[in-house]
Amino acid sequence: MKTALLGLSAFLLYNAPGTLAAAAEISVLTGNSPDDALFNLPPVPPPALNDAATGAVFQILDGEADPNSGGLAVLHDGRVPASSDSPRENFFFTRGSTSPALLMDLGQAIALKSIATYSWHQAGRAGQRYTLYAASGEETGFQPAPAAASDPTGIGWTRLATVDTSAKGPGQHGVEISGSSGAMMGQYRYLLFRAQANPDLSGFGQTFFSEIDVTDAKAPPVQRLRTEPLLDTYQTDDGKYTFTVDCTCSPDLREWFGKKAMPAVKEWYPKITALICVPGFPPPDKMTLRLQEGEIVPGNRGIPAFAAGGNIVVSSDFLRSEAGGEAIGCVIHEIVHVAQTSHWGPQNHGRVPTWVVEGVADYVRWFLFEPESHGAVIQQPEDARYDASYRITANFFDWVIRNHIKDLPRKLNATFSTGYEASLWREWSGKPVQELAAAWKKSLFP
Repeated sequence: MKTALLGLSAFLLYNAPGTLAAAAEISVLTGNSPDDALFNLPPVPPPALNDAATGAVFQILDGEADPNSGGLAVLHDGRVPASSDSPRENFFFTRGSTSPALLMDLGQAIALKSIATYSWHQAGRAGQRYTLYAASGEETGFQPAPAAASDPTGIGWTRLATVDTSAKGPGQHGVEISGSSGAMMGQYRYLLFRAQANPDLSGFGQTFFSEIDVTDAKAPPVQRLRTEPLLDTYQTDDGKYTFTVDCTCSPDLREWFGKKAMPAVKEWYPKITALICVPGFPPPDKMTLRLQEGEIVPGNRGIPAFAAGGNIVVSSDFLRSEAGGEAIGCVIHEIVHVAQTSHWGPQNHGRVPTWVVEGVADYVRWFLFEPESHGAVIQQPEDARYDASYRITANFFDWVIRNHIKDLPRKLNATFSTGYEASLWREWSGKPVQELAAAWKKSLFP
């Protein structure tokens, strides 16, 4: 659902410093969507990537930034949140801030064409409520820092518009303030946003502001965020498996991922399924890999990737920073999890310990895909535990496979449908897992 509101809420008083101009009407357009992840909010245009606000200086004039927010930089970095609850990818005032206000300094007066504000939240922080003022800095009696809750129109500021989208509910909100019929709004350097919290019984109604754009009428047209998915489809040579790569949020990674990561995925997914899957439990033959900006799991900034069913989400920031390092190995780890889902059922999923699930994925990664990296070498053998998960458990599995149970990955994967029991180790090898672990740990010491 997307809606628009046309408002004639203010008048232009100045076209240039000290020059009285004919009154011109201001247009306020609003768009809203409860579920569009691409900020497709007509009639409000998508967020800009290189507008006049990119190099602006933002300052908190009144109120305090919430310590969980991403800070002022996220307001003009040309990026938008990855989900509806991403505090670090939004700016918001702390609970209880009275008369909060933001001051934007564009560096010089520009021919102001439009201001657009964007927000996104799954609940009461979605709506936008603020009054916008503008000034060139050359007005008689101009004061750049109006007192909290005071009327700045008496000290050189012009009120452009009052905005309230709180009635539209959760989701993405977009507001564009411009001169009616495309008229320039005036020559302005400073913008003042006086905000109000959304009505919320819990007191957590401060808006999650995602981006603030400013367009200059005399500058070249701005580039804007894509509002159509950017998808590429790949298949294994035999056509058995299909992979869809979603680079919508990170088009700069499209070529690299297609040339570097996907050949490995196409080669190794069939190998992985042959290694761990049991006849009668075919693995998913379709997979989606989505590249996502910011926190891919809200509140867990360090997670590089995760798999859910036949879907994999990978952090774009991680891919950029580890393009020559751990990026592709991380993707291989996640496609192991997709193959593991061949055995997941509503009654049995969750019956296998996490250390088993992650240990198998890291075994494939470190001992089969990239053994030359030695990524699972035990650095402190005295502290090693077979059930420590990830790399350490992968090392234990490698030792067991080489010495006792050749098809251990398939046997472990089968427990997703039959259920995992510690007694299975004795059935598979004739030894309890504790005895195997003790022998493995002894082998770690020279």
